[in-house]
This record gives sequence, structure tokens and C-alpha cells, in this order.
Amino acid sequence: MKKNKTACVVYYTDDRYDDLVSNVKNSFQKFNGEECDYFQIDYTNQEEYNNTLEHFDYAPETYLMQYIYAYEIMKKHKYEKVIILGSDTIVCGRLDEFLDNDTTPVLASLNYWIHESTEHWSSPTIQVELPDGSKELDHLNINADVVCFNSSDALLKVITLSIEHYGYFSIQGGLNELAHADKSYEVKIVDSPYPLSKVSYNVRAKGVPRTDMIGKGVLKNCYPHNIHGFPYEWLVNQNLLDGQPSPIKSWYVKEDKLYTHDHKQIKVFHFVEGIGGRPIEKFNELINDFKNHWFNDDTIKFFQEQCKCTQFFKKSND
Repeated sequence: MKKNKTACVVYYTDDRYDDLVSNVKNSFQKFNGEECDYFQIDYTNQEEYNNTLEHFDYAPETYLMQYIYAYEIMKKHKYEKVIILGSDTIVCGRLDEFLDNDTTPVLASLNYWIHESTEHWSSPTIQVELPDGSKELDHLNINADVVCFNSSDALLKVITLSIEHYGYFSIQGGLNELAHADKSYEVKIVDSPYPLSKVSYNVRAKGVPRTDMIGKGVLKNCYPHNIHGFPYEWLVNQNLLDGQPSPIKSWYVKEDKLYTHDHKQIKVFHFVEGIGGRPIEKFNELINDFKNHWFNDDTIKFFQEQCKCTQFFKKSND
């Protein structure tokens, strides 16, 4: 039943995600539940949603369907705003940058520090001038798993672009195409430019530029084992050295807020390790790594006590 003007939509496909998604639900409702209605579509109720689709037919494509479900919910219940969160996110505070902006059609968040493109779009690379006068390179690549729509028409446009130009990037391709090529609706990236941002809404809080660069809490595939092909000088300047503690280990809590190693408040954390495409053995290995090795004690305590993520991060006496 609709209680608020804003909906939050989360979608996942099978029970191996149950513990992980408990983080999304509990943390979102802790910080934003009084202002937003939470919708979770999963293997227990998906058929019910599929039977009531009015604008699209069901397709067995997780990322596209999450946006379709969000659109259907937004239209059916006449929500003014919808927030979409991936199944591997943790909400760490009130989402002010989403909830307090009712005018910009799309409020998005940054992907990894990488350039990506297709024949239909290319993520921009910009030079950011810092307070000391120096300049730093940034990539305006958008991740589709933490986003807010103030316009159902803009949400429909992303879905349409994704279907028309369907490919490897799926719905993320449509979102980047809208932002960087189509531009029929304004898209604001709320944690951009990242070097000047006071908040992190997605994956940048990890402090590494791609997946598979953290294992057992330390850096890997950085320098010198540079499997992703980043400039060696850049990796060294960023202190991304194999075997060193990951930047996540330097997160800290101040006044009941969680901060990154570079002092940005974490509003949403996104694991982004491609777990959906992993074999079950690797999936379980990563989940165990998340639970037991990635985070320092203060961060785990924050997740447990502030975010209510006690199903995933079990307390020692449980």
C-alpha cells in the first residue's frame, strides 16, 4: 500500500542472494524507511508481478527487468520518485542527494574509474581542478545499480534505449546513453566530480578502479600484477600496490557516519564484483570474503548497529 511519494525497488532472482539482500532491505529501511515505500521482487513473488505487468512483457534479463519493475510500480501506484538499488548494496545514511531533489529527472552515481563505450555512447573523461590548483583525471561512467528517477518518462527512456541498443551493458548502457549521448532528459551524477565530492553513492568508496582487485582484505592485480592495464605510474601514485591493505580497511566512523579512506561520507556502498555471473563456488568464496575479510572492525560494527545488517554480518555471540 502506498504511504509515501517515493518507492525503492530491489530485484533479485534466487535464494543464494537472501543474506546479501537483507543488507539492502534493512539498511534502506533504517535510514529512509519513513520517507519511502520498499518493494522487493524476488523468486517468492516474481510470478505475481509478472502476471500484472501492464507496459512490458517479462524477459529473463535481470538488469532490464529491475528497471521494468520500477517503471511498472511507479506508474501503477503513481509514485513521484523511484529509487533503484542493486542486490549487493548497503545504504549507510539518509539519501539526501536523492530525496531532496525533486526536479532533476535522473539522479545517478559513478561507476568504477574507467572509460567505457559502445557505438551509441562513450563515458566522458574530464580534468578536475582541485583546491590546490592541481588537476586530476575523472571518468563520468555511470553505474545502474544506485539511481533515482523523478520522472517516469525518463525511466521509460532508459528502458527504451536499452532495448533498442541492447548489448553487453544492458540497462547500464541505456542509462549512460541517456546521460552522455541522447540527453533528452537531464541526468545529474550526485557524487561527481568525485575528487571534489563529499559523498560516495556507489563503488568509488572501494578505492580501486575495477573488480577483482581486493582479496582477503588486501590489494591484488594492481601493481605490479596489473591485469587490467592501468598506467603503472598512476597505480603507484594511488598507492595501489599488491599485498597492501585495501583502501576499505581505512574506512572510519565519525559522529555515527561512515567515511571512506579519502574522507567522503558513504551514503551507499556497492560491492560490484560481478557475483551474478560467477560459478556457485566462486560466488560463495566472494560472499565469505565480504563477510570475514574486507572490512575493519569499526565498519562491521557500523553495518551491524547503524545499518541493521546483522543477518549478513553476524555478531560474535550469534
